[in-house]
Amino acid sequence: MSLHISDAVIWQETADGISLYHTESGEFRTLNATAAQIWVLVEDDCDRAAVGEKLSLVFAGNNAVMTARIRAEVDAFITSMVEAELLLETDQPVARP
Repeated sequence: MSLHISDAVIWQETADGISLYHTESGEFRTLNATAAQIWVLVEDDCDRAAVGEKLSLVFAGNNAVMTARIRAEVDAFITSMVEAELLLETDQPVARP
């Protein structure tokens, strides 16, 4: 499954993380530093599993328990962003400019 940021989302990095604005719903969100890392990895990788793997390597190293926890939390965050229509998930690969 490929992930991409909705075209309805305007976002920018700030000193506090990332600020998001959904132009269709009018919703504002601020992502903390950890969520911002996930967001940037989604932009770069477009794949849920790859994002979880990269973040777990950074924070868990070879610790299997921490790796499982990080991957579960990344999955939950991505799911919440998809449900809020801030991220879109499709079976089709995302075309890169």
